[in-house]
Amino acid sequence: MHVGSDAADLTPVAAALAELSDCELCALIDTTDNVPQIVPGLLTWIGHACDWELNRRACVDFPLQSPDMAIPPEEDALSIAAMMTLRMKFNRDARGDAGAVVALFDAMIRVLTGGERRH
Repeated sequence: MHVGSDAADLTPVAAALAELSDCELCALIDTTDNVPQIVPGLLTWIGHACDWELNRRACVDFPLQSPDMAIPPEEDALSIAAMMTLRMKFNRDARGDAGAVVALFDAMIRVLTGGERRH
């Protein structure tokens, strides 16, 4: 597993990604490409992380980047709020099979908030 410069912070994200099926990863990528780009940096990071995991499974090695590489500082607060909303929606509305996606969102929220649990 090759993660970016914030390896310790991204390890839970990488572990959560590993629990998702290829279908779930592709669905998340498709979703990030086809929703309104209100928080484009966050959507880019989610898509990158899912793409990274699919490539890792195919033995293509490139670093998992931190959200700082995609999310500009002015999008920080909105990105955290959007990620928390996504997490809440998946947890509430999805069938019982959404646990792995919720766990990924939890790990991503921890990275975005610097480890503070706000949900």
